[in-house]
Amino acid sequence: MLSDYQNRVFDMTAFLGAKSSGDTLLTQALFTADTPGAICTGVQKLAQRWLLTFMTKEASMTFQPTLGTDFMTQASYGFRTETDAITAFELAKLQAAQQLINEESDTWNNEDRYSVAELESVTLSTTSMFLRIKITSLAGTIREVILPVSTMPISTRK
Repeated sequence: MLSDYQNRVFDMTAFLGAKSSGDTLLTQALFTADTPGAICTGVQKLAQRWLLTFMTKEASMTFQPTLGTDFMTQASYGFRTETDAITAFELAKLQAAQQLINEESDTWNNEDRYSVAELESVTLSTTSMFLRIKITSLAGTIREVILPVSTMPISTRK
Protein backbone atom coordinates (compact mmCIF):
# COMPACT_ATOMS: atom_id res chain seq x y z
CA MET A 1 0.00 0.00 0.00
CA LEU A 2 1.33 3.43 -0.96
CA SER A 3 0.62 4.92 2.48
CA ASP A 4 3.12 2.42 3.99
CA TYR A 5 5.91 4.29 2.18
CA GLN A 6 5.00 7.90 2.93
CA ASN A 7 7.87 9.89 4.44
CA ARG A 8 10.35 7.14 3.49
CA VAL A 9 13.66 7.58 1.67
CA PHE A 10 13.77 5.98 -1.78
CA ASP A 11 16.64 4.89 -4.02
CA MET A 12 16.78 4.11 -7.70
CA THR A 13 16.73 0.34 -8.18
CA ALA A 14 20.17 -0.68 -9.44
CA PHE A 15 19.31 -4.37 -9.87
CA LEU A 16 16.16 -4.64 -12.00
CA GLY A 17 14.18 -7.87 -11.84
CA ALA A 18 14.54 -8.55 -8.10
CA LYS A 19 11.73 -10.56 -6.56
CA SER A 20 11.15 -11.43 -2.92
CA SER A 21 11.36 -15.18 -3.62
CA GLY A 22 12.11 -17.65 -6.38
CA ASP A 23 14.70 -17.60 -9.13
CA THR A 24 15.14 -14.40 -11.09
CA LEU A 25 17.45 -12.94 -13.71
CA LEU A 26 18.81 -9.61 -12.51
CA THR A 27 19.89 -6.78 -14.76
CA GLN A 28 22.30 -4.26 -13.26
CA ALA A 29 20.80 -1.11 -14.77
CA LEU A 30 18.91 1.95 -13.65
CA PHE A 31 16.58 1.64 -16.66
CA THR A 32 16.20 -0.43 -19.83
CA ALA A 33 14.59 0.07 -23.23
CA ASP A 34 11.42 -1.50 -21.80
CA THR A 35 11.30 0.14 -18.36
CA PRO A 36 11.88 3.74 -17.30
CA GLY A 37 13.50 2.62 -14.05
CA ALA A 38 12.14 1.87 -10.63
CA ILE A 39 12.51 2.97 -7.06
CA CYS A 40 12.99 0.83 -4.00
CA THR A 41 12.77 1.20 -0.26
CA GLY A 42 12.69 -1.08 2.75
CA VAL A 43 14.67 -4.29 2.80
CA GLN A 44 15.20 -4.17 -0.98
CA LYS A 45 16.88 -0.78 -0.61
CA LEU A 46 18.91 -2.11 2.33
CA ALA A 47 20.06 -5.14 0.31
CA GLN A 48 21.06 -2.87 -2.56
CA ARG A 49 22.99 -0.54 -0.20
CA TRP A 50 24.74 -3.52 1.36
CA LEU A 51 25.67 -5.09 -2.00
CA LEU A 52 27.00 -1.84 -3.45
CA THR A 53 29.08 -1.19 -0.32
CA PHE A 54 30.31 -4.79 -0.09
CA MET A 55 31.27 -5.00 -3.79
CA THR A 56 33.05 -1.63 -3.96
CA LYS A 57 36.82 -1.99 -3.59
CA GLU A 58 37.95 -0.04 -0.54
CA ALA A 59 39.46 3.36 -1.46
CA SER A 60 38.57 2.92 -5.14
CA MET A 61 36.42 6.06 -5.19
CA THR A 62 38.59 9.14 -4.63
CA PHE A 63 35.61 11.28 -3.60
CA GLN A 64 34.69 8.71 -0.88
CA PRO A 65 37.95 6.97 0.07
CA THR A 66 36.48 5.19 3.09
CA LEU A 67 33.69 3.54 1.08
CA GLY A 68 33.96 -0.14 0.24
CA THR A 69 35.52 -3.35 1.53
CA ASP A 70 38.51 -5.59 0.87
CA PHE A 71 36.34 -8.41 -0.51
CA MET A 72 36.62 -7.70 -4.24
CA THR A 73 40.38 -7.22 -3.94
CA GLN A 74 40.63 -10.64 -2.27
CA ALA A 75 38.28 -12.18 -4.86
CA SER A 76 40.41 -10.86 -7.72
CA TYR A 77 43.20 -13.16 -6.51
CA GLY A 78 40.83 -16.14 -6.33
CA PHE A 79 40.02 -18.41 -3.41
CA ARG A 80 41.48 -21.90 -3.09
CA THR A 81 38.86 -23.16 -0.65
CA GLU A 82 35.40 -22.29 0.61
CA THR A 83 37.01 -21.48 3.96
CA ASP A 84 39.14 -18.79 2.26
CA ALA A 85 36.00 -17.25 0.72
CA ILE A 86 34.07 -17.45 4.00
CA THR A 87 36.90 -15.77 5.92
CA ALA A 88 37.13 -12.95 3.36
CA PHE A 89 33.34 -12.55 3.44
CA GLU A 90 33.20 -12.34 7.24
CA LEU A 91 35.91 -9.67 7.41
CA ALA A 92 34.39 -7.59 4.60
CA LYS A 93 30.90 -7.91 6.05
CA LEU A 94 32.16 -6.15 9.20
CA GLN A 95 33.55 -3.30 7.07
CA ALA A 96 30.24 -2.98 5.19
CA ALA A 97 28.17 -3.15 8.39
CA GLN A 98 30.08 -0.30 10.00
CA GLN A 99 29.66 1.90 6.93
CA LEU A 100 25.92 1.23 6.67
CA ILE A 101 25.33 1.86 10.37
CA ASN A 102 27.35 5.10 10.21
CA GLU A 103 25.16 6.52 7.43
CA GLU A 104 21.86 5.57 9.08
CA SER A 105 19.94 7.67 11.58
CA ASP A 106 17.27 6.97 14.17
CA THR A 107 14.76 8.80 11.96
CA TRP A 108 15.00 6.06 9.31
CA ASN A 109 12.37 3.35 9.18
CA ASN A 110 13.71 0.12 10.75
CA GLU A 111 13.00 -1.76 7.52
CA ASP A 112 15.63 0.46 5.81
CA ARG A 113 18.25 -0.07 8.54
CA TYR A 114 20.91 -2.77 8.75
CA SER A 115 20.85 -5.56 11.31
CA VAL A 116 22.91 -8.45 9.90
CA ALA A 117 24.17 -10.13 6.74
CA GLU A 118 24.69 -13.88 6.81
CA LEU A 119 26.47 -16.08 4.30
CA GLU A 120 24.14 -18.98 3.57
CA SER A 121 26.39 -20.80 1.10
CA VAL A 122 29.46 -20.53 -1.14
CA THR A 123 29.93 -22.31 -4.47
CA LEU A 124 33.42 -22.13 -6.00
CA SER A 125 34.66 -22.97 -9.48
CA THR A 126 38.04 -22.26 -11.07
CA THR A 127 36.94 -18.83 -12.39
CA SER A 128 33.93 -17.78 -10.32
CA MET A 129 32.00 -18.14 -7.11
CA PHE A 130 28.42 -17.69 -6.05
CA LEU A 131 27.54 -16.39 -2.62
CA ARG A 132 24.04 -16.83 -1.23
CA ILE A 133 23.56 -14.04 1.33
CA LYS A 134 20.67 -13.30 3.69
CA ILE A 135 20.35 -9.62 4.67
CA THR A 136 18.11 -8.72 7.61
CA SER A 137 16.82 -5.26 8.54
CA LEU A 138 16.29 -3.93 12.06
CA ALA A 139 12.57 -4.58 11.48
CA GLY A 140 13.34 -8.27 10.91
CA THR A 141 12.52 -8.26 7.20
CA ILE A 142 14.80 -10.43 5.06
CA ARG A 143 16.12 -10.28 1.51
CA GLU A 144 18.15 -13.17 0.13
CA VAL A 145 20.52 -12.43 -2.73
CA ILE A 146 22.85 -14.50 -4.88
CA LEU A 147 26.07 -12.69 -5.68
CA PRO A 148 28.04 -14.04 -8.65
CA VAL A 149 31.70 -12.99 -8.56
CA SER A 150 34.32 -13.61 -11.24
CA THR A 151 37.68 -14.55 -9.80
CA MET A 152 41.19 -15.12 -11.07
CA PRO A 153 41.58 -18.67 -12.41
CA ILE A 154 43.11 -20.65 -9.56
CA SER A 155 45.52 -22.50 -11.88
CA THR A 156 47.28 -19.21 -12.82
CA ARG A 157 47.79 -17.98 -9.25
CA LYS A 158 51.26 -18.13 -7.74
